[in-house]
Amino acid sequence: MKIIIDNGGTKLDWGIFGDSTFQSFNNLNLLQTETSVIKDLHCIFPREILFKKNIEIDFYTAGFNQAVKLKITKVLFNYFNKPTVNVFSDILAASRALYKKDKGIVCILGTGSNCAFFDGNKNHFYSSSLGHLLGDEGSGYDLGKKLLKAYFRNDLPETLKTKFDIEINMNQDQFLHSIYSVANKKYYIASFAKFLKKHDYHPYIKEIIRKSITNYFIKHPFLIENYHTFKFGFVGSVAFYFREYIDDILRLNKIEYKIIDKPIKKLLCN
Repeated sequence: MKIIIDNGGTKLDWGIFGDSTFQSFNNLNLLQTETSVIKDLHCIFPREILFKKNIEIDFYTAGFNQAVKLKITKVLFNYFNKPTVNVFSDILAASRALYKKDKGIVCILGTGSNCAFFDGNKNHFYSSSLGHLLGDEGSGYDLGKKLLKAYFRNDLPETLKTKFDIEINMNQDQFLHSIYSVANKKYYIASFAKFLKKHDYHPYIKEIIRKSITNYFIKHPFLIENYHTFKFGFVGSVAFYFREYIDDILRLNKIEYKIIDKPIKKLLCN
């Protein structure tokens, strides 16, 4: 049995290879202690699967590095019945889901953002995501942050400010406190991208979205040499729900592209 796990910025999807069905949960926070990670695993996997022998696990995750790889390998090996564990970055999940073994430019636009050129085997990076503190252009976090800055600096048009006040149901001081006191600040801020989608009929909102996504292209995929000669592929909630902004940019540059909402759907069948 082979288990595929895609641990993104907000959601974790998992399923059994060869079976198109999958389950979704809140993402696994790998910055927690091993004990806390194991506790979360109890809520994700049915007990009967833990004792099966000869299991192979492909675990793809956001925030991939060698420390994360060692940690999750150890946790999964001890949690399941001594499985074979392979740990990869979420951008490799996107690459394999989008292209299998073909070449193309891979773009992640979800809670965070990333970009690479996939040669059919591995990814090559021409820019650094830098994470949410210094980068993540075009991401849900970037969009949410731009909205919140406009709100707190009273730059939002009055009609939008009124709607946003109703949405948050608290005054500005209380809201600012909630942002700085919530445990997962990045995910909380990214969640306000939904407000932008809901109100993207408004020119002010359209401009926030357009600038954020345009900046992503300038800082990432358009830095790849001869980018216009390759196909583009996108995964992530921002790419899926704000696809018209991507379409405007890529049509202008005469670039073919495709968007998939969840890599897990392809990974279970590839």
